[in-house]
Amino acid sequence: MANWNGQSPPTPKHQKGKVIRVGDVIGKQLPNFGPYREQREELLAAHNQRTELLATQPGQHRPVVQPKKPVPRIKDLIGHAVSRIGAYGELDNKQQAVALIDEDLCINCGKCYMACNDSGYQAITFDPKTHLAHVTEDCTGCTMCVSVCPIIDCIQMVPRTTTYTPKRGIPVNTDKKEPIGYVY
Repeated sequence: MANWNGQSPPTPKHQKGKVIRVGDVIGKQLPNFGPYREQREELLAAHNQRTELLATQPGQHRPVVQPKKPVPRIKDLIGHAVSRIGAYGELDNKQQAVALIDEDLCINCGKCYMACNDSGYQAITFDPKTHLAHVTEDCTGCTMCVSVCPIIDCIQMVPRTTTYTPKRGIPVNTDKKEPIGYVY
């Protein structure tokens, strides 16, 4: 707790409480429903037969840590961020974030897909067979998907690794001819 920043600790990776993740065993993700669930169970059973289960140590549980200093009161925090508020022009537009969906935590509900498509960005695709959501390069970092996701830490905002070029409407007419749709 010495480095505690007041936020909840990150959610550990899990698949129904199991330490083994299917993606680590077979190298690809499978959803946890229908025929895919049966395929997952078969793959994990085969993996468990090949592995010496008693030789592994049980997963370590996170110990309960008591704070070394008092937790701040709400009235002590009010106005604490005012000094960090600035004008839009002071922001560095090169520091953009995009959504990253953790397929191990995802429950395949499709809420992120619906929120992204309904808001007009359409940056999340949803595989019709596996129901796995995937964020495309069109993500603007609006965090709409994060706000509707029912699983904490399933969707995280990570720094953008590529240059973002907005794709908005009809491109600007750069040649000096008449504008598109010009009527005489």
